[in-house]
Amino acid sequence: MPSRIESDLQTGLFSAAVATLVALSLPDLKPNPQDISAFHLEKIHQLLADPNASRASTDSTPSTLAKQSPFSPPRYAVWVNSLWCLSLAISLTCALLATLLQQWARRYTRITQPPRYKPHNRARIRAFFSDGVENLHLPAAVETLPTLIHISLFLFFVGLLIYLFNTNLTVFISVACYVGFFAAAYAYITFMPIFRNNSPYYTPLSSSAWLLYAVLSYAILQLLQVVTFLTPFASATWKNFGDGKDRYCRWMSQGMEKTVQEAASKPSSDLDGHILKWTLDALDDDDELEQFFEGIPGFFNSKLVDNPQSILDGLQRWSFVDALSRFMDQTLASNLVTGAIKSRRLITCLNAADATFPHLVRDNLRDILSERLHDVQQSIDIARSLRIWGDNRDRETGLYAQGVVAVIIATVRKRDNRWFALAMDQLGLSRIVLQDYVAHGDSVLLANLIHITRKILRTFDGDNYWASFSTRILPYVSDFDIQHTHLRLQHDFCALWNEVVQEAKKNGSDSTPIYILRYIRHIYIALHQGTDAAPTVFSTTTADHDDILSHFSSYPQCNIEGHRSSREAT
Repeated sequence: MPSRIESDLQTGLFSAAVATLVALSLPDLKPNPQDISAFHLEKIHQLLADPNASRASTDSTPSTLAKQSPFSPPRYAVWVNSLWCLSLAISLTCALLATLLQQWARRYTRITQPPRYKPHNRARIRAFFSDGVENLHLPAAVETLPTLIHISLFLFFVGLLIYLFNTNLTVFISVACYVGFFAAAYAYITFMPIFRNNSPYYTPLSSSAWLLYAVLSYAILQLLQVVTFLTPFASATWKNFGDGKDRYCRWMSQGMEKTVQEAASKPSSDLDGHILKWTLDALDDDDELEQFFEGIPGFFNSKLVDNPQSILDGLQRWSFVDALSRFMDQTLASNLVTGAIKSRRLITCLNAADATFPHLVRDNLRDILSERLHDVQQSIDIARSLRIWGDNRDRETGLYAQGVVAVIIATVRKRDNRWFALAMDQLGLSRIVLQDYVAHGDSVLLANLIHITRKILRTFDGDNYWASFSTRILPYVSDFDIQHTHLRLQHDFCALWNEVVQEAKKNGSDSTPIYILRYIRHIYIALHQGTDAAPTVFSTTTADHDDILSHFSSYPQCNIEGHRSSREAT
């Protein structure tokens, strides 16, 4: 309602301005009494100045002396007043039409929304009047209002230019320059939707311009197709003209709005990328972000997506990565959500990362190991969720996931059935074997240490990058008592120790195998106390940063025959 009132006010002000100018120009269409008086005064002056000559003229033709030539208004005055009066009439008609539209809208609302009617009665009344609105073309009447306002303004400008041209040339040139610029801009806005379907600029004449352009283009292509058919041109050219005709025929039958809607419905990678970016920028609630990231894999796997890489380019990698990382960090650090929700959101983030930028899965897991291990240590739900990434096609990503799961297995305090199921899955154990391990002290934790250490050693391949990974993982998974553990696992540990020592000799100081030995040495010492295989250059009290722990020569091999596992013996 306020916008309609403002429109009526603007129309009223424009009408008042036109009416003021019309009042000044209308006198030019009729004789001016002052001009008649001036004519007769001039004749009287002639008689008084030369009575003899005037008497002779009067005696011969007495009727012509005082007769004035008939009045004829200037042509420019006729044009100016015609244009301005027409502009005034149209603007007043617009004001009346605006008032009528308000009344029609209020009447429609009042009749179709009666307060005491039942819903089905309201639906019938609304449907009844809706047919009337469509059949009597009320939307066309609404569109007519701005069209008439624009026509009124154009008529006023034309009349103003004619008026100024016959009044003062300098003022005319100044106003003509502005009106010319305005007309060019208006024409550009009018035709812009034809060449750019997504143009937000539009005038009431755009639909007419659209239809005119389609008709002319169709006629030209029809002529060119006929000429092509009668001349030895390639058939492909003739077919291209036919395709163009079909396109403009659809333009004429569908109209501008339906054609634009059809163009917007076509798959567009750039548009899809912008949609995702705008949606992501508008979301700030955790539940909304979860729904957004949850839909990412399905979106990129959809048949409606034409070019996923182009969509990712439009999405802007850095903004997506930042939003995904912030959402995952907030989820893991929050104390207001349950472990099940954290697990679900973590998997949602990893799936979204895998569908867009696969390396983000590795980066996110690495961030968890670097900064968020304290947030996931007690979460069986998160560990179970990460198990699906443990056998990832990327060996590095798989090791990151298994590392987090190993830490959770080692640090969870409540070892219930869910913990046993997780350990069975991670270590690949049967229920009978697991029950046997549970009956022998911390055997499950020892098996967990052996499992993840072997994974690190096999992924190592001479790259010392995994030294930092060992530093983060092994202190958590090696915090247990090896005494009273299963004898076979103790032998497996000794075999693993000897294997790591051999790798340390091959790769030298400060290599990944050295870091593995440094953080599991207390397990080895506890198992070999009082034997010839016990180390002599360090003890459990030696600090982890002591320089002596950086040399492979400090680590002895287990040479006790009974400690060798069956795999090592063969």
